[in-house]
Amino acid sequence: MLWVWKRSLVDQLPIKKAASLLLRCLGVVCLILALCRPFLKQDTEDAHFVYLVDISQSIDPTSLDEAHQWISDSIKQQRSNDSSDIFLFASSIQSASLESLKLVADQAAQGTAESDLRNSTPIAKALRSMRTSFPSDKAKKLIILSDAKNTEEASDESIEMLKQEGIEIVYHSLESLKKPEASVLSLTPSTHFAYQGEILRLNANILSNTDQQVEARLLHRGIVVARSMIQLSKDVSETVSFDTEMHTSGINEWAVEIEPKSDYFQSNNKASTTIKVKGHPRFLVIHQDEKQMRPFARAMQKQGIALEVRGEFGIPKSFNELLAYDGIILANISATSLDQQQMNDISRYVTDFGGGILMLGSDNSFGLGGYFKTPIEDVLPLTSRYEKEKQKPSLAMVLVIDKSGSMSGTPIAMARASALAAAELLSPNDQIAVLGFDGAPQLICPLTSASDQVSIQSAISSLEASGGTNLYPAMVEGRNILDEATAKIKHMIILSDGQTQEADFTTLTQEMANDQMTVSTVALGSGAAKDLMQRIASEGMGRYYETNDPAKMPQIFTKETMKASRSSIKEDLFGTLVIGDHPLLNGYEDSELPFVLGYVMTRPKPTAQVLLAAESGDPLLAISRYGLGMGAAYTSDLTELWGSEWLTSANGIPFWAQALRSIARKEESAGLSASIHQKNESLEIHVRRSDSTGQSIENVPWNLKASDQSGKDIDFQLTQTGLGSYKGTIQTNGKERINLRLHDELADLTKSLTWQRSYPAEYQLSNTQDPALALLPTPSIEELYSNIPSASVYQNISWVFVLAGFTSCIGGLVLRRL
Repeated sequence: MLWVWKRSLVDQLPIKKAASLLLRCLGVVCLILALCRPFLKQDTEDAHFVYLVDISQSIDPTSLDEAHQWISDSIKQQRSNDSSDIFLFASSIQSASLESLKLVADQAAQGTAESDLRNSTPIAKALRSMRTSFPSDKAKKLIILSDAKNTEEASDESIEMLKQEGIEIVYHSLESLKKPEASVLSLTPSTHFAYQGEILRLNANILSNTDQQVEARLLHRGIVVARSMIQLSKDVSETVSFDTEMHTSGINEWAVEIEPKSDYFQSNNKASTTIKVKGHPRFLVIHQDEKQMRPFARAMQKQGIALEVRGEFGIPKSFNELLAYDGIILANISATSLDQQQMNDISRYVTDFGGGILMLGSDNSFGLGGYFKTPIEDVLPLTSRYEKEKQKPSLAMVLVIDKSGSMSGTPIAMARASALAAAELLSPNDQIAVLGFDGAPQLICPLTSASDQVSIQSAISSLEASGGTNLYPAMVEGRNILDEATAKIKHMIILSDGQTQEADFTTLTQEMANDQMTVSTVALGSGAAKDLMQRIASEGMGRYYETNDPAKMPQIFTKETMKASRSSIKEDLFGTLVIGDHPLLNGYEDSELPFVLGYVMTRPKPTAQVLLAAESGDPLLAISRYGLGMGAAYTSDLTELWGSEWLTSANGIPFWAQALRSIARKEESAGLSASIHQKNESLEIHVRRSDSTGQSIENVPWNLKASDQSGKDIDFQLTQTGLGSYKGTIQTNGKERINLRLHDELADLTKSLTWQRSYPAEYQLSNTQDPALALLPTPSIEELYSNIPSASVYQNISWVFVLAGFTSCIGGLVLRRL
């Protein structure tokens, strides 16, 4: 345009031509700006109100009438340019008017409102749906009318989202249901897996919003098997327990229903659960003299429990053979009869594969059997350590340990560990000394009180191997140390792995025996002087041990220390007291259980549940969970020695049948775990698959089965989502129950799951208020309109630029014609 202006042949004054050009340029610029749709920001006090009304079943019908009146009065207070909308929400959200709200209130009062539309309160979902309900040219105010009883996700994040978008939220409280109502909140079994014949406790949690009496009935397959009357107090949940025997194997459905005197809803009067019942459990029993356990095994056979009794060396060498049993009973077997691998296998069998273990009391159990600080003690609820009674005799013990060159490496390290374990087991009243010998004796630790563990451990740690082998001088020095001791019991333990120089061991040992000193010996390896060591133990009134495995030495030393202290067994007639609360005791809480004739003294671990105790206060039966399995310890026995009363009592054998079923392995699916998560009408099945070492297993060939309550098959697949992780989805629309079976065909592992639809959470009287709503302002109608913030409104001013553009262009033409 400037180029045209400079070459224009129009005969006009230059200033006139310049003005015409300027107007034309201005017109073009205004039209360009008009195409950009410019807006002008303005403040406005006009507001739009959205009333979000909770019409769920938890709202009292009279409160819906009050909500209708409150909203009506509120709308009458609106200013001329204000506007409003009403939305009703429960299972779904719908736009409404005052008339439709009144209709819902009337229907609720008459009990004719559609229950399916009112069986949930998704407050967060309802709030998020309001984001698009406001016009852009007014202030935004959302009033939620509810009792704040949320049945789904919390609303705090949704409230914060609306606030960030400039929507002011206030809360008007509606009253919850005031009509008399009772509901079964839950039915929970003590375990979802049981053995046939096992007694389980099913706990029903019941709540009422008024004081009333209800009858609770336990049903199995639709048949009432037990009844109980219970008095309910207002808003206080009560638990009614049913102890019932599992008679039928397979998937069992149990239900509790109540019959209240006053009730509004019927759908929340029943709750159900499923229990998988397996056939008869199988246990492996190890006893030094297997004949002693046969009476107990016959008694258990009559109770439907198979016991395979083996002798001292009957622990399987193969881990897979262990997995053939549902539990292991170590009745009378010392740790020295097991190698380290067998102990590790038993520990892993319990923790990683869900097996059960029970140790019975004997002179080869707990500390007496050398189990102190072993992998087996790790899965037992009772420990070998205990405080000896003050009246028990004190012990002075001398450890005489071969430290010749042949003991270097693992043997001397195990010797140190053995000495440390023995010292740790002694009570503070006891004393210990440690002598090392090669060609000559060396005092490693002088006679020291067992309470000074720091000094003892430091001295023992200095024991090193070197030199030849000469036992006699070391025995002499050990005898001299015991001579100076004032303890009531004096004992010596000798460890050697080789031949020693000739000496008069017989005379020395007999002199020690005459002085009330006892001597036990441990022969390590094939090169040890076994005949000599056995003779010394026999003449010294002690015990002889031999082993080719240095790793067994700590068990031998701890076993010998416990036996020498003479304080770990109590033999007398002791009453049995029930002091714990555990599913194992179902049906026996108030029973008079048989006496015991003796037991091993132990101390419970912090995680242990002590269920039975002797009248002296010492634990008799304790249980605890270790990984996937259960560990139990009974400090008496189940033979004629200490347990004859239990074998002949009317409730003794049934009690032990119940106990064994409680600790037995519940599932044969180690390495296969699965869980169900429900999201609305969709079930997500999450599965993890791993091998015995914990490594993930990929590309599992799954054989999947699913069926509903009528037995109709449901198709679903598992998709691998990560290392060893699989996921599947099933829709639950129209289904009351779904049974799932997951089978890894390659490893032949099976996992069964059951989903049962419960009544909607809306009917649970226990629903608590959403805390985020309680923090919102609660204004009156007058306050609702007094604090309306001004809103920013953007007015489209494109028309101004269009008008200015055409005006300028026309002005430029007119100016040229003048």
